[in-house]
Amino acid sequence: MPNAAEIALSEREAGTSRNGEVHLRDFDRAVVETFGGVIVEGNYYLTGVPGVQAPPNMPGIPINFAYPEDTADEYVFPSVIITRDDLSPAMNRFHPGLQQYRAPALGAQPVQVQWGQRVLNGWNKMAERPQAVSYDISYQISVLAYRRGAPARGNANALLEYVLAWYQPYTGIRLVDSIGDTRIYFATTDGANPLDDVSQIGERIIGWQIPLLVEAELDLNPEFTGVTARSMALNMSLYIGAKNG
Repeated sequence: MPNAAEIALSEREAGTSRNGEVHLRDFDRAVVETFGGVIVEGNYYLTGVPGVQAPPNMPGIPINFAYPEDTADEYVFPSVIITRDDLSPAMNRFHPGLQQYRAPALGAQPVQVQWGQRVLNGWNKMAERPQAVSYDISYQISVLAYRRGAPARGNANALLEYVLAWYQPYTGIRLVDSIGDTRIYFATTDGANPLDDVSQIGERIIGWQIPLLVEAELDLNPEFTGVTARSMALNMSLYIGAKNG
């Protein structure tokens, strides 16, 4: 028999109770946390990557969420740098008029309504939220090592394989929404591009860049509340918030 948590989750999935919100920052965080980024003293790190040692005096390999204009020489190595490149509307996943949920509003009171020959049980106010807006968000995940010789290249390759094990060509990210539900969003990767910098062979930067495209959605539309119809005489433009008793 389902417990209370399972019933509540089923209601959120069916759109008969409120669900959580997701915003752009949630996707940024999910990209980092899906492949193992953990917060230590306020910063993200990768720990336990086989064959790769963390920089001196650090608890793991640092993960930096950067803007495109940031440069690699601001970071220690080995490290992982993530940038968000593009935010494009995904019109193929947009369906006008759909709702995320239609649920009793905060403070709503249960009511009974005589509707023809039937008695309906419902609520005096209902809350609705339109569909989240669909976007494709592109990220670049860069893995970098900074030493001379084969060990540095080994570090870069080991980091590359670690990230690719999580983000394969058809993959997904795990996102926790505002009420703690875990969601999975489909994503794809498109190869890996070398980032070797050999301008100074004694301070050579060796690395790879993995493009990641996430099929995302953003809660840009606010919830709105409507009073339900409570008699046949009311204007039918009011929301009918009852269900069969």
